[in-house]
Amino acid sequence: MIWTFIVFILTVIVFILWLEFTPIKKLTLKERDTLEGKNFPSNLYTYKVITHIHTQFSFDSLGKPEDIKKAMKKNDIDYVFVTDHDNDYFKHFEDDKVFAGIEVNTEGEKGRLLKLGGILPVISHPNNKKVKHYQWRDEYKEGYLYELLNFKDVLTENRKKVYFILVKNAILYPIFKRITRKWYTLVPLEKWIEKYFKVASHLKIVCGLDLHVKLSYKESTFAKNIPSYEEGFTWLVNYIITDKKLSSKDDVLNTLSKGHSSISINQNFIDIWLENQGKIIPFGESTKIGSKVYLNFNKDKVVKILKKDNNPILITEKKKFGYTLEKEGKYHIECYEYDFKIGEIYFGFRPIFISNLTKVI
Repeated sequence: MIWTFIVFILTVIVFILWLEFTPIKKLTLKERDTLEGKNFPSNLYTYKVITHIHTQFSFDSLGKPEDIKKAMKKNDIDYVFVTDHDNDYFKHFEDDKVFAGIEVNTEGEKGRLLKLGGILPVISHPNNKKVKHYQWRDEYKEGYLYELLNFKDVLTENRKKVYFILVKNAILYPIFKRITRKWYTLVPLEKWIEKYFKVASHLKIVCGLDLHVKLSYKESTFAKNIPSYEEGFTWLVNYIITDKKLSSKDDVLNTLSKGHSSISINQNFIDIWLENQGKIIPFGESTKIGSKVYLNFNKDKVVKILKKDNNPILITEKKKFGYTLEKEGKYHIECYEYDFKIGEIYFGFRPIFISNLTKVI
């Protein structure tokens, strides 16, 4: 009996460790022809933007306007776009940092569309194959944005693995104090980016939380929301790097539409920019052959992959570097963190950052 118990405990431990250190990825570094890194340019500005959240004005959410404000302050978020279902009632609570939009079904039930600020259209849930009314069956129209990452889509992609990870995190909760620990191991980034290149690489990308507060308790000065905006605002953030200061809703929308943003996962804000003949250009802008891309991120155990037309041309762990873009094509950067590696085998390999595309002409 005692041996059966010991075997059971050892099996549970091995299973937890396997979940903790997956995915496992074999990767060969390609670090030739990198340039010496540079400091982040003083004429560029950074902003953190949240899109696609729901409040009490959606039938399936209990979030309050004041909860958004608290979450923004705690997480140093600059702008938030609320997109409640089929209404823009949040407009009565708008200010110069939080803007009302809407989430609607397209005509003919061909998928979901966000309108950030009531203006900028975003194809929502383009990767969701599990929920029928989310699936995009309309055109990928020029001028739309493409919601490459959506938190709800991640959770519905592989429900069994979600449950396993939740159980694992619950067991490890006394140590790490976070039930959403390593949730982004669930992101099938390579598959979703491959689809994006096939159908919509002419569009700029954003990420969306699709966060609904399901439980809310308030008593005097105490409040508790599940899930909370404070927690959610750490999961997915649109990280803008631009050459102009932003001061209005139109400024933010214009910058997102130009692709001057990248997707930050778990608050990994990585600085990237372009340089062409001494001129600093935000990544996401079209540029000429011979331009240089620079990246800065002072964190260990992070792999940076520069891709041309979705094929890797540079794979490095350098914290600061540059690279000359010598051929025409569409370039983007993916960054992954890992727990440890043995030779070329990386354990706990998970995405933390995806840039927009820069077209080299």
